[in-house]
Amino acid sequence: MHVRRHSFLSALLLAALSVTVVAQREKPKETKVLGHTMYTLLKPGEIPAILDPEFVSVDEARKVYYDDEPLMVVRNGEEVKGYSTWHLDHHEIVNDYINGEAITVTW
Repeated sequence: MHVRRHSFLSALLLAALSVTVVAQREKPKETKVLGHTMYTLLKPGEIPAILDPEFVSVDEARKVYYDDEPLMVVRNGEEVKGYSTWHLDHHEIVNDYINGEAITVTW
């Protein structure tokens, strides 16, 4: 039986993050756009971006993720980085550098 072990990688990736805790939510804001209703559930800034991601080796990642786990992969020259869509589901944005260039990975 294969058990997903997110806690190890989560601890590495989320160690430097501050988490916004909202005790009480307001009623979602309704906006009409081209005849469709859109609901705003979170205020800007309520989902913290990952600002200083930490990475594990491919061998370590194989221990943590399923073989078919979706990743967003960025390559610049010889440097390659993979960003877990599981983590991006919880943060949506990673601000990082690859080969010295600033990038934003979003999901």
